[in-house]
Amino acid sequence: MAKRFYSTEEAARYCMDSSSEEFSDSGSEYVPSDHSTEESEIDDSDTVSAEFSSGGTLTAEEAEAGGSAQDVPMEVEEGEGSTDAAVGEPAWGPPCNYVPEIPPFTAVPGISVDTTNFEIIDFFNLYITEAILQDMVRYTNLYAEQYLASNPLPGFSRAQAWYPTNINEIKRFLALTLAMGLVERNSLASYWDTNTVLSIPLFSAVMPRNRYQILLRFLHFNDNTTAVAPNEPGYDRLYKLRPLIDSLSQRFAEVYTPSQNVCVDESLLLFKGRLRFRQYIPSKHSRYGMKFYKLCESSTGYTSYFMLYEGKDTNLDPPGCPPDLTTSGKIVWELITPLLGRGYHLYVDNFYTSIPLFRALNSLDTPACGTVNRNRKGLPRELLDKKLKRGEVHALRSNELLAIKYSDTKVVFMLTTIHDETMIVQHRSGGRPSKTKPLCSKEYSKHMGGVDKSDQIQHYYNAT
Repeated sequence: MAKRFYSTEEAARYCMDSSSEEFSDSGSEYVPSDHSTEESEIDDSDTVSAEFSSGGTLTAEEAEAGGSAQDVPMEVEEGEGSTDAAVGEPAWGPPCNYVPEIPPFTAVPGISVDTTNFEIIDFFNLYITEAILQDMVRYTNLYAEQYLASNPLPGFSRAQAWYPTNINEIKRFLALTLAMGLVERNSLASYWDTNTVLSIPLFSAVMPRNRYQILLRFLHFNDNTTAVAPNEPGYDRLYKLRPLIDSLSQRFAEVYTPSQNVCVDESLLLFKGRLRFRQYIPSKHSRYGMKFYKLCESSTGYTSYFMLYEGKDTNLDPPGCPPDLTTSGKIVWELITPLLGRGYHLYVDNFYTSIPLFRALNSLDTPACGTVNRNRKGLPRELLDKKLKRGEVHALRSNELLAIKYSDTKVVFMLTTIHDETMIVQHRSGGRPSKTKPLCSKEYSKHMGGVDKSDQIQHYYNAT
């Protein structure tokens, strides 16, 4: 499409005729003026990428080519771009002190394993099971055998010294790998440095350097010979890691049941190697890496369920998913499915929030709350056009759905099936005057940080 250039007179007239609200970015970020509260305020500035995203994230290749998140055009997801109410949608009207029907919470939160007299290694074994270790031994030995049989090596190659591994050796290998996350060095070989000042006796005492490097070279979790070829039905881009991913996902869910408030957001695991779906997200601490979608307990950051982003060409079809959900809604549905019908409260940001998703979740006893983009389909025009001064709120209800427009430092839109239009007084430190804000805004700020807590804990132990 050709660009249109305005004359000075046209530009001036356009600016005079446009309201300030038209230039606001209320749907993408909310940064209230009070930064001193104990709870983090609403912040939707993190971006996600490709077909799973609404723009603002680059692939690693685009980033390295000199692009920026601002250079990426906004891709309007299916279900966005029109705010007219869908045919058959209930009408919006004043909330009239409607009290939402909140389903009872029937899950029993907490750890499902008796941990009396547990030592640290016992907690590790809850997740890295004997079956996973056996798979590592089996497929590492198999791959080494296949590689050596098909690749003649020169006599000086370290791989010539290969001999089959076993579970005890794999445990030592994992122990050293985790220790590297606690004691960071500039190279792998430096962990076996013999210099009196720089040496770490643990590493050479547990395993020789050459043996560790050979194990690292041949480490496998699956049989390469049974992998489905690309472009063939059943092709799995994560085939080599599938047994490990499936086992961890199962154990995360079995070992611990989250409390009532949970959240869904994306996370970035640092990885700078070669990977087709490696992502670049400048707002994340790691910046480069593998992107995960995670469902975490809000209070602790415990990861109950996760998905690894595999590329924009990935097709999602979670069981029982309503047909009218967009890709972002399907991500949420995939993660929340095991918790449906148990009274959980879900918090999501404006990338995931939509009217069809919230109605579908609420029908299965899973109310939700989140910020929402102003261009999401179905939002009432009256709410969008309402002019607000700072501190003012406008709310409309459509049966179980409450839509709120709140003006603070920026204008923010929220959808919730958990809360009513109750306003609360927020007391601020430093002699600043108190202010009122919607209860749903306060609860969102309180319960949306679970994935950030998970990322923070993960950052302390960087063994990747």
